[in-house]
Amino acid sequence: MLTIYRFPTLYRLAMRVGYGADAEARYPLVADLVADRTDQPGHILELCCGDLALYRHLLRRGLARSYLGLEQSSAMLRLARRRGVDVRAFDVRAAGELPTADTVIMQASLYQFHDIADTLLPRLWAAARRLLVIAEPVRNLSQSRYGAAHWAARILTRTDDRVHIFRYTEATLLELYQRCKIPVSRLDRTPGGREIVVCSFKAPSLSAGP
Repeated sequence: MLTIYRFPTLYRLAMRVGYGADAEARYPLVADLVADRTDQPGHILELCCGDLALYRHLLRRGLARSYLGLEQSSAMLRLARRRGVDVRAFDVRAAGELPTADTVIMQASLYQFHDIADTLLPRLWAAARRLLVIAEPVRNLSQSRYGAAHWAARILTRTDDRVHIFRYTEATLLELYQRCKIPVSRLDRTPGGREIVVCSFKAPSLSAGP
């Protein structure tokens, strides 16, 4: 099945088309949230890291000194190798054990796993030592009234194994958090409202008393 995830340059263009002005605004928003919550750069794990757009923002902010990306697309893995970034092959659906990290991030990908989200989100939360950040589109082409936009949305979000019809709304995403009993510590929106960013903070562990 032909998919834009096989072509990083085309993927970047498609994201700009799909997100409009929010395409670039969403990356510094996530970076700001990571910076606000950490006194010093910790280890960051990003699932479905794609073309490393978020990584580049984190790197410029000094927040990616210890970074691991997980990705299934062979084209994106080759891109990461060329750039010398630590990105490893990982199949989210295989339910393998996730590496732990101070901050765990998944951006614009949870809808692709909505059928296993009730088990995936707790896995992400368990892997995060301090902070879990889920950025998810809630307004996009798939919600358009026009048939051509629906067709474009299918093309833009098709992966090797399936076409992704489902999309979260803000309400259904928050319902998922409630079902999984994961706290919503902070919620932010991109300027155009196309994506929401949900942060879940873990309380620091208390050292044992005397």
